[in-house]
Amino acid sequence: MEEQKEGIAVEYAGFWIRLVAYIIDWMIIGIIDAILSGIFWMFTFPIWAWGWMVDRGEMAISFWPANFPVFALAAAYFIFFWARRGETPGMLALKIRAVHADGTEMKWDWGPALLRFLGHVICWITLGLLFLWVAFDDRKQGIHDRIADTYVVKLPQKRAVLPDSGGEVGN
Repeated sequence: MEEQKEGIAVEYAGFWIRLVAYIIDWMIIGIIDAILSGIFWMFTFPIWAWGWMVDRGEMAISFWPANFPVFALAAAYFIFFWARRGETPGMLALKIRAVHADGTEMKWDWGPALLRFLGHVICWITLGLLFLWVAFDDRKQGIHDRIADTYVVKLPQKRAVLPDSGGEVGN
């Protein structure tokens, strides 16, 4: 007689809840970027202004393309949080989490986190159209989930069990 493993019932997180979590994450990334940019310009403005005055309006110092620091920040943000617990702050707020295909948690698992981010890059290259895949997939997996062999699931609500008072209700 074969012994069957008991599974847990999960509900896959759909497109809209994941989109809201993603928007929350990008708002956080935007705030972090604004703070870091302010610090960067506070220290580099005197150099930039001096170069402008010396060259009469032509910038003497070349800066990185504007999008590279945001891309690096987003990569660090998403990869770190997915590797740490399988959830970003946006996902945490909406009680959803990325898990391995076998249902185990992503505890400090850098490989799937990196693969998920590379999948996100592929989705960005298509101007976000591949993110829509989540809406039409039976298991609500996007390209990034399939590449990393992960699912995004809704976390079960915690329920409290009250101790039995031994008396009637209302006492």
